[in-house]
Amino acid sequence: MYVQAASSTDITQVQTDIETALPDATVSTQEDLASTVSGSLASASTLVSNLGTWLSLIVLAAAFLIAILFTISGVTRRTREFGTLKAIGWSDRRIVGQVAGESVVQSLIGGAVGVAVGLVGILVVNLVAPTLSAAATTSAGGGLGGPGGAAGMPSDAAAGSAGGFGGAPGAAAATTTDIVLQAPVTVWIIVIAVGIAILGGLLAGAIGGWRASRLRPAEALRSVA
Repeated sequence: MYVQAASSTDITQVQTDIETALPDATVSTQEDLASTVSGSLASASTLVSNLGTWLSLIVLAAAFLIAILFTISGVTRRTREFGTLKAIGWSDRRIVGQVAGESVVQSLIGGAVGVAVGLVGILVVNLVAPTLSAAATTSAGGGLGGPGGAAGMPSDAAAGSAGGFGGAPGAAAATTTDIVLQAPVTVWIIVIAVGIAILGGLLAGAIGGWRASRLRPAEALRSVA
């Protein structure tokens, strides 16, 4: 059942009267309905944001794992080299530093290339400036909505009112809003991206260096044979 108030200033009083006359009825104003919709949209936005965060962490962990595996694979192919270095007196710490240094240099190069590609992509997006259109319908006046009835209002009249509890009826107006998509970029984003690349290089280099330090000179001789 929908009831319209004569004025938007009477909505609260009309709601109170309906709740007094019909205590078992659920009375909702348009503001309540709007709050419900806004809450649902906020929950959906939070869910999407959390999902994006977890996906980013998973992708980052996968990237670190791939870097570590490639580094270990490279160390395995260089068994002769590291075994020989240990045979001539290189310490485990020096070998780890050698592999970690090489990995950090590679990560810096990869980070620089990644930043350059990202900036080019941002420039393309900002030049193309894709536009999304959003349409909304608004009406003059607002009011109450939901099951219920105004005190003293005949049931036929209440059932015949359209659009929900509202203020004085007004013409509906459709408005269209154009949203231009832009890809912002800040110095901190670039710094964080390069920092993550260096962190990945350090992690991969440390694990790969530890693997190289475990090699024995005898393995180098076997690889020569």
